[in-house]
Amino acid sequence: MLTFIFFISVVAFSSLFFISRNSDINGFYSGLMEKNKEPSLLVMTFSLVTTWIFSRSLLTAAVLAYYYGLPGALAYTAYYFSFLTGGFFLINLRKKFKVNSLIEFFNQEYGIIGKFTFSFIITIRLISEIFANLIVIGLIFGQEGGLEYNVSIFLIMLLAFSYSFLGGFRNSIKTDFFQMTIFLILLLVLIIGILFSNTVIDNNLILSKLNDFSNPAYALILVALLQVWSYPIHDPVMMDRGFVCNKNKTKKSFFLAFLLSSFCIFLFSLLGLCLAENALYGNTFIEAIKVNFNSYLSYIIFSLLIISAISTLDSTLSSAAKLIVIDLAFFPQTIFHGRVVMFIFTILGLVFIFFNTKDLFTAVAVSGTAATFLTTTFIFRIIFDIRVSNLSLIISFITSILGAIIYYLESQGLNNLFSAIFVLDHKYKTLLLINILILIISFSSSLFFFKRKTN
Repeated sequence: MLTFIFFISVVAFSSLFFISRNSDINGFYSGLMEKNKEPSLLVMTFSLVTTWIFSRSLLTAAVLAYYYGLPGALAYTAYYFSFLTGGFFLINLRKKFKVNSLIEFFNQEYGIIGKFTFSFIITIRLISEIFANLIVIGLIFGQEGGLEYNVSIFLIMLLAFSYSFLGGFRNSIKTDFFQMTIFLILLLVLIIGILFSNTVIDNNLILSKLNDFSNPAYALILVALLQVWSYPIHDPVMMDRGFVCNKNKTKKSFFLAFLLSSFCIFLFSLLGLCLAENALYGNTFIEAIKVNFNSYLSYIIFSLLIISAISTLDSTLSSAAKLIVIDLAFFPQTIFHGRVVMFIFTILGLVFIFFNTKDLFTAVAVSGTAATFLTTTFIFRIIFDIRVSNLSLIISFITSILGAIIYYLESQGLNNLFSAIFVLDHKYKTLLLINILILIISFSSSLFFFKRKTN
């Protein structure tokens, strides 16, 4: 415990050297540096990567590999193709429509309907990012609901809130660079430490899961490949960074972020493969780390989770302020009101801790499924320049929300009617079928209520 407190303190005080003391509107909401300069390519790339390699992602990737082997590791890594699809979406959006945000685009295309559906889905995403990352922090320090669990969550949230409160988006980008640098150093030390440890990988166990095509992780790989067309669009943390720099720098940063993030997330997920044998004895992944690795390696692993949580939380709060104050204009465009919004989202994130799920991947799957209705806009409007009608958008939105609700109920064991009807033996197979059905309905409605092609 004292080791982690010392580590967090070092990160906190070191980050003070990178943040801006004097806030201004452009820096607070648009992410521009002092004198309205753009961040460098390296800073922008690191910021993109660290906001997507967050603690929930790291832990989920490793847990999937822990239970489902190499296909599990590949399944979560496949989600990082979102940098390619998201970057393509953003660059074409900026070229064709000359907008400054996605809210502006959806309002321009669909009016109040588009503005409401899109803002609703990204608000849910922002709140889920806060509580899902905090849950990981709590699990590192103690048992769910315990004193250490609750205190650690509160302290990490307070730390992330302080960075965002002081300088908003600008400070978020600056600390992202510093925190990503620490992350890469720790990851390198971890890999070297494991190579020199006595860890033995059970190759037979890995091959058996790889050759078992009934492995649910294969269904999850297909889900990821279906969702990468919509998943990045509903993540304002990623999308906001697509409007900070010029188009050429943005394009390069998204491509480099894809390479670096997919490499890092796959590398970390291999921890799950190293410890996979422990799953046979009923141990959780966190328990397996504590049992199989010495204290130093365990500290490094948990430190990676902590640093990634901090970097994501401050970015999430910055995006929340921009969404409510700038994009939706619910409050006057002042720094004070942005800080109020940050405080509100902080409270909402903490409140949702009490609605913890049994599976960390559930937050990814539910929000990703709810966002599936955005796929038709990507394919038709951005790629083929064909407008999707308002009615089709409504049908797709309702279908996606229903699909997300069904999956949540099934994954939490609250209702298995859907799986029973279609004779599905695992929640990830259920998730795949739900996403396929949503896409069939969405594309069918788009073609049936075809509007017109634009020049």
